[in-house]
Amino acid sequence: MLMLPTMFSESSRPSADLRHALVASAWKRLVQNWGPEPDSLGHTATVTGSWAVYALWPLVTVGLALLVVRRRDV
Repeated sequence: MLMLPTMFSESSRPSADLRHALVASAWKRLVQNWGPEPDSLGHTATVTGSWAVYALWPLVTVGLALLVVRRRDV
């Protein structure tokens, strides 16, 4: 999970969207006190989107856990 953001760049829109959907990138944006960095390559994460990532990741993981537990072999 921590190495995945390094695989995606912010130069193209699809790659930037995938990068911003990860928790590490959302955290980096939330601890920033200023706007986008002057040398940023293109698409930057928004504060609202970063908070949405933090709200959705727990819901997705709980849903996956319930799905896997329900389908386990007994």
